[in-house]
Amino acid sequence: MNAANAANAANGQNGATAATGEAVESAGLQIDEDLESMMADVLAQFSGPAVEPDAETVWRSLSEVGIGRLTAPEDGGGSGAGWAEASTLLRLSAAAGVAVPYAETDLVVGPLRRAAGLDDSSTGTATLAVLGPDGRARRVAWAGATDTILVVRRTPDTGGDVPGFEVADVETDSARITAGDGISAVPTGDVSPPDDAGWTAVDSAAVESAVLRGALARAVQCVGAAEGMLESAIAHSTERNQFGRALAKFQSVQNLVVDIAAETVLARAAVDQAVADAMVTDLTGPLSEFRVAVARSVASQAVAVAVRNAHQVHGAIGTTHEHTLHRLTLPALQWRGEFGSTAFWDAVLTEVAVTGGMDGAWPMVIEGTSVEGAAAAWLDRATLGESGVGRTPTARPTEPGGHRPAGRNLGTLGQ
Repeated sequence: MNAANAANAANGQNGATAATGEAVESAGLQIDEDLESMMADVLAQFSGPAVEPDAETVWRSLSEVGIGRLTAPEDGGGSGAGWAEASTLLRLSAAAGVAVPYAETDLVVGPLRRAAGLDDSSTGTATLAVLGPDGRARRVAWAGATDTILVVRRTPDTGGDVPGFEVADVETDSARITAGDGISAVPTGDVSPPDDAGWTAVDSAAVESAVLRGALARAVQCVGAAEGMLESAIAHSTERNQFGRALAKFQSVQNLVVDIAAETVLARAAVDQAVADAMVTDLTGPLSEFRVAVARSVASQAVAVAVRNAHQVHGAIGTTHEHTLHRLTLPALQWRGEFGSTAFWDAVLTEVAVTGGMDGAWPMVIEGTSVEGAAAAWLDRATLGESGVGRTPTARPTEPGGHRPAGRNLGTLGQ
């Protein structure tokens, strides 16, 4: 490619990025008020200290009103909704402290099943298990608690630089599951598929998309939980009296609550930007991985502050099983380590910033930048292990004038 053609290609790519950016900025996240109210009403039945939420019952209630398989195509028994509706349900359920494998079933497993040509008409719950080099998936959310498990593995003896993937849709009862030590009401465990599992080839892009969708879903849930913590902290500090006045009258308590609010609002803004990108591009846009990385990084920081401060505001009562605070704080701490740890997504952004240098720092903040292969790098770590040789993502921040420096190696990222 000569210099003129290269310049034209760069200009075309920048133009497409700008057009996508404008579409994302104009994407509306508001959903029908009646639908949102219905979601809140269903979840309210399972929220509060007098109720012990049961995931199976919650899922059945969601399915009865048509929002269990919210984003699945209508011709496949779904409701045909999009990311705006899905993110609202995720946020509301997390804020209410109601645990249910909605994200796994509708946003992660469903699209991957359809991409592989598998049947996705089931109304049951499902979760995703990515097998490591020893044939076992570690710390799988909802392991043993869903109807089915969609297992992903690297195609055996593929060879070459581009890995292949296969999926198997297995009944949970047929899988070998070792219960884990999850910290919340969301069970975790190690999963091994049955020996006679039927494997179907699937495009690697579809598997990477599932990782991004799961990562974004976790960010939305973290924000929802933080919003629930904020509401609980405000209610507790205004209702609880100490030394003759409400806790909210003490400046130290006010500072704790304000910090929760500030971090939560910032995280909500970052997550909303990524959700808007998903609405427009289905997370296939030039800035999609960057926006997901930002959402995960900021949401994880918000959770750290919100959990710490909320427990300080509530005091000892917030650590009891009878109080509902643990339904907000413990799942959030668990979510921030799934589909890429906080360290993983922070490292992605760190490498982007280092690549761009001082000149690229401000454009990165106000315009975003292209990141390629972050989801693929996570998959390599998950399927090949620390000693495996996998693909390495590249960070390609746009410099003034549309020039892109060579990508840096992000292959040392942790999970």
